[in-house]
Amino acid sequence: MADFQQLAPDASFHFLCHADIACFNQCCRDLNQYLTPYDIVRLKNRLRLDSTQFLKQYTVSHVGPRSGLPMVSLRMVAREGLRCPFVTTSGCTVYEDRPGACRTYPLGRMAVRQQGQDHCKESYFLIKEPHCRGFEESTTWTIDAWKNNQQIHTYNTMNDLMMDLVTLNNRRNKKKLTPDEAAVFFLACYDLDRFKGVALRKGLLAGERTKAALDDDTALMCFAIDWVKDQLFGVCEGDTQKTVTCLGGIYGAKR
Repeated sequence: MADFQQLAPDASFHFLCHADIACFNQCCRDLNQYLTPYDIVRLKNRLRLDSTQFLKQYTVSHVGPRSGLPMVSLRMVAREGLRCPFVTTSGCTVYEDRPGACRTYPLGRMAVRQQGQDHCKESYFLIKEPHCRGFEESTTWTIDAWKNNQQIHTYNTMNDLMMDLVTLNNRRNKKKLTPDEAAVFFLACYDLDRFKGVALRKGLLAGERTKAALDDDTALMCFAIDWVKDQLFGVCEGDTQKTVTCLGGIYGAKR
């Protein structure tokens, strides 16, 4: 079991991972690696796949036991010791676009957004796994230095958008999504290219803001998450529910 050590904001730690270390790549096996919408955008574009292809080839989906929302996890390669599909003996083949959790390791991040606040309050802890020899290296980091080195800030900002969906779902009287709602959530949050196609056919992508969404996947992702907030967790009724049912039926039938 990993040893989780809470870190003070100004704390420092020793760590370095490199190809000559004895445990190289061992932390990339047998993972329950949840992928956020932004992780998927970066990875599918890196691999030059559309989102549907990426999800089918590299992921498994399930319902989060605590959130009650659809989740996507990376499918490990069973025949090769449950290794990450993007890791070879030489290291990570998608390193520049690796998921946020991989960037943050050996740190773990906890974030909470209080109602009415624009930014999350975050804290970090150190994940010390018994096999890891990286902690024996002499290189010293602060939390901020590690975040800057690993280019984590954008990932944190994008990934925190999902926290709003979890919070909104928790505030509902019924936590479990209907099949149509779950299909729409999965479509908009994870299968972004297919969402774009369906949204264009249904006239959802119109107006000034959506011009950027047509040309930029990150802007499209932000639009899709805001759309889910309104359609699934907003106060609108009537046409909103009809849209959810319609898109859910379309996506659920063809997924």
